[in-house]
Amino acid sequence: MEIKELKILLKNTKYGQFIGNINHVELKGYKYDNLYKIGNEDSGYFAIKIRNNKEKHISDSIKNMRIMNDQNNFIHKYTDIIEKDGSIILISEWLNGLQPIDSHREHLPKIFSLLAQFNKDNIVEGPFTSMYTDGNYFDTIEGLINWEINYHKKYMQDIIDTKEIIEVLNCLKYGIPCLILEDMNPGNLIITENVKYKFIDTEWIIKGLNLYQFEKINYFGFDERKWYNINEEAKDCYSAYFETLGIKAEEANDQIRAFELLQVLRTNTFLKCQGDDASNEEEIRKRIKAVLGEKSFI
Repeated sequence: MEIKELKILLKNTKYGQFIGNINHVELKGYKYDNLYKIGNEDSGYFAIKIRNNKEKHISDSIKNMRIMNDQNNFIHKYTDIIEKDGSIILISEWLNGLQPIDSHREHLPKIFSLLAQFNKDNIVEGPFTSMYTDGNYFDTIEGLINWEINYHKKYMQDIIDTKEIIEVLNCLKYGIPCLILEDMNPGNLIITENVKYKFIDTEWIIKGLNLYQFEKINYFGFDERKWYNINEEAKDCYSAYFETLGIKAEEANDQIRAFELLQVLRTNTFLKCQGDDASNEEEIRKRIKAVLGEKSFI
């Protein structure tokens, strides 16, 4: 959305006073097209995110934020929500602080410990979903996992025998059904000036599987070493998370292996859907063998 369009949306709201002071938010050279900083020194500054009111995960997130138990004040909450002209305007206080992207990454294990506590405090019943299920919802976690296994299986059959793969993936079913922060990456985290940890992007707070929050943990280095991935800190983040949950190492390793394998399948499916030129079956086989051969992750 262009700033001129946002000005029209904010007109006749209490934020209309800031129409002359709206700026796009940028991170690492990327300018967000739906996130803005507004305000002034006298009235304070706010973050505004604009989303379409037909996006189901947005309405899910808003509902879940109203019922969640956040004893550590880990989630940065909205100060206001306005629905207008087909858009949802999400307003929160602008936070100053550090992000664990280029530096300060030693804080990431502590953040994953807080994530685990949040999940423990927010066990829920379905329906469950994920950003990877094409908008489908499932009454049980088992249903969600079975759908995803079957979805990726059809793209794997020409690459490798899927029997062992499915056995490993079934360990996902030992995960926790809870409120999750599915877009868990360093760019969505703030360490405030008084060293409080905050998760700032709340549009994917959904009912799902706790293990699905590990997408940006780059344990094997399969993905590029970008600021939004968790690289050298991967093992410490896994350890901090499962220690807080109180899950023993053997069981934790089985669950991590299952998710790491699922990540490989997701990559393969994505490449196959891009066409034959993008697919790299030999690399996928190599990654599968690496995951299956890893004795322990923590």
